[in-house]
Amino acid sequence: MSILFNVWMLPILFILHDFEEMIFMPLWKKRHYQKLLTFKKPFFGSVTQGSAFAVGVLEEFIILVFISGFCQITHNSLLYLSFVIAYTAHFIIHYIMCLQFRGYVPGVVTVTLELPMVLMIISHYWPSEVSLLSVISYLFVATALAYTNLKVMHQIMPKIQISLESYMK
Repeated sequence: MSILFNVWMLPILFILHDFEEMIFMPLWKKRHYQKLLTFKKPFFGSVTQGSAFAVGVLEEFIILVFISGFCQITHNSLLYLSFVIAYTAHFIIHYIMCLQFRGYVPGVVTVTLELPMVLMIISHYWPSEVSLLSVISYLFVATALAYTNLKVMHQIMPKIQISLESYMK
């Protein structure tokens, strides 16, 4: 089986994408501070410190490693497919942010490079014998879990940032 279609590809793609965000997000937020103030919602939440953002990335990475391991053990390719689709859907958010910002937003380079790969993965894992309702059901669960987790992490990361800043003093 090609490495691209290995269930461990999802956490690998995720971490490559989030490396771009972890490296550039704090610098980008400082560089474009004045322009970002004009937006209703802060891009990447209110966190400005790379370490606090990295804690959120680590937590999401651990979840994806667990999901990939579970899918490998159980051979549940439908669950894997649903998380790949949920991951791919978040690419749209990066493109929307770029359009709103009218320029580079951290993460857009890797989502653009990864898009052909995730589309091939989706095509490979798309079931031929399973009903569309089953795919939608799994996708609903995966998307709800990913969205809820992301929302919770964006609420927790500012608190983590405050803790890290007090640790630094």
